Amino acid sequence: MYDRKNCIKFPFGKEKLFLKTERAAMTRITLRQCAYFQAVARKGGIAAAAETAGVSQPAIAQAITKLEDLTGLVLFRRLHARGMELTPQGREFLRHADQLLALADQMDMAVEDIAQQRRGTLRLGCFQSLAPFFLAQILTGYQRQAPDVVLNLSEMLQEELTTALQENELDLAILYDLGLDARLFNIHPLAEPQPYLIVPQGHPLAGQDRVSIRALDGEDFVLFDAPQSREYFHAQFAHHEIKPRIAYRSASIETVRSYVANGLGLSILSMRPVSDLTYEGKSVVPVALTEGFGATPIVIATRAGVAEDALLAPLIAFCQELFAELYQRV
Repeated sequence: MYDRKNCIKFPFGKEKLFLKTERAAMTRITLRQCAYFQAVARKGGIAAAAETAGVSQPAIAQAITKLEDLTGLVLFRRLHARGMELTPQGREFLRHADQLLALADQMDMAVEDIAQQRRGTLRLGCFQSLAPFFLAQILTGYQRQAPDVVLNLSEMLQEELTTALQENELDLAILYDLGLDARLFNIHPLAEPQPYLIVPQGHPLAGQDRVSIRALDGEDFVLFDAPQSREYFHAQFAHHEIKPRIAYRSASIETVRSYVANGLGLSILSMRPVSDLTYEGKSVVPVALTEGFGATPIVIATRAGVAEDALLAPLIAFCQELFAELYQRV
């Protein structure tokens, strides 16, 4: 906790309060002196102030004398019959002392919050194509759960996310586990969406519940062409021994869906928007695949060696709970 015995410079008006000697700059007012002064001002006397503060009367008296010596101010009138009364200088000094001691109390609470990880800032990155599905829900939901934690959000490509984690530019990242190295990252699973086929309305495959991946062989295909995604698709095509004709490419999921809705080819996606409508109002038809198409897990990762403390761990748990809830609805 912040110790009121610690010494600080005390602002008074536009000047700082120093001794009138050449050694003044080396001497500072303490929070304890200010607290004792405040108690005397409030109680109107040393005896009552000492009882309130739980210290001896000489300790209070010495603190007041020292404070007046340090500042060169007359803070009290000593009234033998009526105790002690603030002077005009004392009243002005009390205003500043009240502000200072209130700030010290705020610092006490802030230090406790920081120590217990109840507040702070977390830098969360998210893979660009995943961000529209999850980031807003994470932000609004976690603000309700942890209002004193600030989330700084970034949307990046896969390689940018892993680099930012390693270089301590991000605290966490939501991304695909495309061969993440467990020696470099702490990896927490969130979901494993199953790839599915999309076809335009009226296509012969649109009326089927499931189709084989081999139905793509020789068909025009619209490739989701984000970095590392293209390698994933080509690896899956080779694994299933099919050769679709790559007619169009786009790094935007919505552009891929638009091309398909307009009859320019078929495609495979992992993430499925709530609506099958494209931005232009046309529809794609989702069709399940009979074979597995190498589902890629979505994970939340931190840099290896970073302690997942009381600030990080609750956000990781929140994301896991949110993804579990979202994928139960699918």
